[in-house]
Amino acid sequence: MLGDPIQLQDIAAGGWFREVHRLVGGLTLHEYRRQEHAAERHALEVWRTGDHDQALRLLADRGRVHAVETADEARSQILTAWDELRRDRWPDTHDLVDQLVVLAARNADVDALNTGAQQIRRAAGELGTAHTYALPGGDRLTLAIGDAVRVRANDYRSRRGQGPDLLNGYRAVVSEIAEDGRIKITWRTRGADDAFVSAWLTPDQVASGALSLGYAMTIAASQGMTCDTSLLYGHDANAFAAYPGLTRGKRANHLWLPLAVIENETTQARLGAARTEKERLERVVDAFARFLGQSQPDAMVSDLLHEPPAPVPVPSQNRTVDRRAALARSVSTTARRAAPEQRREYRLTDEQEQQLADMKEERELARVSPWTRRPYGDRSDQELTRLIAVSPINARREERAAAEAAETERLLLEQISADKARGETRGRREVAPIYPLLDRADEQLAVARAEQARETAAAVHAATADEHLSQLAAADSKGRIALRLAGTSRKEHRQLKQEATQQRGAGWRDAADARVAASRAVEEAWTILRTSPHAAVLGATERQAPDIDTLAARLTEMRETRVPDRVRQIDTSDQKKISRAHGQAAQARKNAAMHRAIATDARTEKALRARIAEHHPSLHQSEAQARVEIRQAQEAPAARISPQASSYRPPLPRGRSGPSQRR
Repeated sequence: MLGDPIQLQDIAAGGWFREVHRLVGGLTLHEYRRQEHAAERHALEVWRTGDHDQALRLLADRGRVHAVETADEARSQILTAWDELRRDRWPDTHDLVDQLVVLAARNADVDALNTGAQQIRRAAGELGTAHTYALPGGDRLTLAIGDAVRVRANDYRSRRGQGPDLLNGYRAVVSEIAEDGRIKITWRTRGADDAFVSAWLTPDQVASGALSLGYAMTIAASQGMTCDTSLLYGHDANAFAAYPGLTRGKRANHLWLPLAVIENETTQARLGAARTEKERLERVVDAFARFLGQSQPDAMVSDLLHEPPAPVPVPSQNRTVDRRAALARSVSTTARRAAPEQRREYRLTDEQEQQLADMKEERELARVSPWTRRPYGDRSDQELTRLIAVSPINARREERAAAEAAETERLLLEQISADKARGETRGRREVAPIYPLLDRADEQLAVARAEQARETAAAVHAATADEHLSQLAAADSKGRIALRLAGTSRKEHRQLKQEATQQRGAGWRDAADARVAASRAVEEAWTILRTSPHAAVLGATERQAPDIDTLAARLTEMRETRVPDRVRQIDTSDQKKISRAHGQAAQARKNAAMHRAIATDARTEKALRARIAEHHPSLHQSEAQARVEIRQAQEAPAARISPQASSYRPPLPRGRSGPSQRR
C-alpha cells in the first residue's frame, strides 16, 4: 500500500493510512525524482520535516515565492507569467495544457483565473466562434473554438459503441462548435507517437457541468499530475494542499502570496504597509508559515474514543546519502531534528569518555579527520571493497548509456539537417501519402455535388410537370364545346395530361437516381478516408458517412488544419526526442562522474585505513570497534521485532458479512 499522509486530506475523519503507517513502522521514500533542480528538491525535503518556514525561505531564495500586496495583484501577476510562458514556450494549446498549469485552493479563485486567461487569449485573437451555456444555479459558461477545457464527468462511450471514453480530468481543446451548440473537443493521447482523439458533447451535457475552462484548476484536481511548470495562488491553501501544489512541475514551481489577506490584521496594524519588496517577502513568508503551522493532520474516529496505541519498535531506515547533499542541508533543519524533545539523548560512560579522549589525542598525532567526518568513514572494509569494485562498472555502464543517447541525438540532428537541405521535414514526408487520399475524396465529392445539382434540376422539372398537370386537371370537367373554345380538344387534352404525367414521373425517377448516386459518391469518399492508415490523423473514424456539406467542411478541415497539425506534431516530437536524448546523455555523464568519485573516495578511505593500521594500530582498532558497535546498535531493533513480524496473522472474521465469493 502506498500513500502520503502530508498531501491532500480526506473529508472529515480519514487518517487511517497515517495511523497504520505509524503503528507498523512503514517505510518512507526519501528521494525526489520529479523536480529537476536540486534546490527545489532540498526545499521539499525540509518541508516534509514540518519546517515550513525554512522550506519557504529556501524557495524564496531561488525566486520561487512572489510576494504581492493584494489578491487581485497576485492573480494579475500569475496571468501575466502564464501569458509570457505560453507565448515563448507553448504556443500550441495542446502543449499548453500538458506542460503549464495554474493552481488555486478555492473554486472562486480558479474561476477568476480561468476567466482572465480566456480574456487574454480572446484579446490576442486566438479564439474563434463562441457559444454561451446556462449552468445549474444560474451561472453561465462561455466556450470558444481554441479554448482549453477540462472534462468534469465520466462518460464511458466505448461500452455503448459510441466512440472514445470521456473521463473526468481530461484536459482538451475546443476544436469545433456547431450552430445548435454541440461542441467538439480534442485531446492528445500519450504513446510512442502522440495521437489526437475527438468527441462531441451535446448542449445538455455542457449545461449539466460536464465541461469547464481548463487553464486553471484546483489543487485537488491536479493531484497525480506532472507538468513542466506550475503557478500556484497560495491563499487559503493549508500545508496539506500547498505541498502537492508546489510539486506538480518538473522544471519550476512558483508560489504567489498576497500579504493583505495572509497577514493578520493585528500584525498589519503594528507594522503598517511594507516599505520594500524585501520586507514584503519576509513578512508574507513569515505569515504563511504561521498559517501552515496551524494545519492539523487527519484524525480518526477511534482517536476520539481512546488514546491511540503506541507504535511497535522499528529499525531505522539506513540509506546512502551523498555527502554534498548532506552538507547542503540547512543548519536549522539539522538542529531541529536533533532537539532533545524529538530525539532520545544517549549519555556516554566515563570509560567511553576516556576512550574518546585517547582516540582524539592519537588522531591529532596521526593528523587524520575523525572517521565520522570522512566520506565513507562509516563503511566497513567489505563495503569499501565492494564500492571500489562495483563503482567503475556502474560508471562504464552510465558512460555507455551516455554514448548511446549522444548517438541518438547525433542521428536525429543529421536526419533533420538532411531533410532541411532537401527542403522537407519528417512530418511533411510522412503526411505526403495523405494528400492523394484527399484528392480522391475531393473527386468523389465533386461527383456528389454534380449529382446533387442533377437531383435539384430533376426535382424542378418534376415540380413544373406536376404544376402543369394540376392545371390540366382543372379542365377535366369542361365539355367538348368549352374545350373547343379554349383551342383544344378532348383527345389533345388527354395527350397533354399523359405527357405531363410522364414528365413528372421521369423527374421523380431522375431525382431519386441522382440522390442515390450522390449518396454513393459520399460513401465512397468517406470509405477512402476511413479505411486508410491515416484515418485517426484525419479524424475519419466514424462508420456513418456525413452528409455532403459536412463532408466538404471535414475535407477542408483535414487539408487546412489536421494535416498541418500532424506535420507540426511529428516535427515537434523529433525536437523533443533530441532534447530528451541530450538530457539523458548529460545525466548519464553526471552519474558516471559520481560513480568514479565514489570509487576514488572509497580507495582514499581504504588507503588511509591501511596507513592508520600501520602507524597507529590502536587508533585503527578503536575506529573499527566503533563502526562495529554502531552497526550492531542499528541491527538490534530489527532482530527484536523480526519474530513478531514473521508470526503476524490477520485476525479471523467473527462471522460472515458481505456477499459470498463464488469460485
